Amino acid sequence: MIDALTLVLPHYKNLGMLAEQQRIWADYPCHLRRRLHVIVVDDGSPKGMRPSAKSIRKDLGLASLRLYRTLKDVRWNWLFCRNLGMDQATTDWVLLTDIDHVVPMELLVRLLATDPIDNTAVYQFARVDAPHVWPYQLSDCTPYKPHRDTWLMTRTMFDAVGGYDERFSGFYGTSSEFRERVNSTAARVITWSEPLVRYPREIIADASTTTYGRKEEQDRVNVTRIRSERDQIPDWRPLRLTFPWERLL
Repeated sequence: MIDALTLVLPHYKNLGMLAEQQRIWADYPCHLRRRLHVIVVDDGSPKGMRPSAKSIRKDLGLASLRLYRTLKDVRWNWLFCRNLGMDQATTDWVLLTDIDHVVPMELLVRLLATDPIDNTAVYQFARVDAPHVWPYQLSDCTPYKPHRDTWLMTRTMFDAVGGYDERFSGFYGTSSEFRERVNSTAARVITWSEPLVRYPREIIADASTTTYGRKEEQDRVNVTRIRSERDQIPDWRPLRLTFPWERLL
């Protein structure tokens, strides 16, 4: 059984989505909140768009809620955010996902109640889209393709996989690189039917970033180049925690 769980969320100009996440957490029953730790890592958002201690609710009753910020605004640097969140986590089990994904109570219940849970495996989840009606039930949501860069694993497993390689910071399209190492390291990759809920930008305008393009030519060229250069390094390991950061809360 997972006694306590840490949820790690990168943040980049997502203040509206962060407020919605806090609304969701506040609705969890007290006994679940007491076992949930949350780490939010701001990816160098500009002033006026970054979270602060004032933007964090003090009445949530979570086991802990911590806020960090990288001191450099680097394009697509959620790699560092996830590495830092995992480094700062104090529970054995950690859930890594994007800030536009919320954990419905039904999934959290299973996460904290499954016994036994295999610590040599990693877990992924189905996914649904939030509806345009409020408040909503999980049955109101629309099925959506699974998110292949959401992971539930132990910190020991994350270290065995190596973490996210910050050589790729600044470039989009490196999720498959981490997934390859997960697949070759974990005993199994298990997908649960209980879904995460994705928030489209039509519902919350800043649910996901629109600042940078996705799958641009510079991404393809540089990811290919970095992979090739890395392959020339004997016994390479992913680079982690290579950016300056501070704790805000």
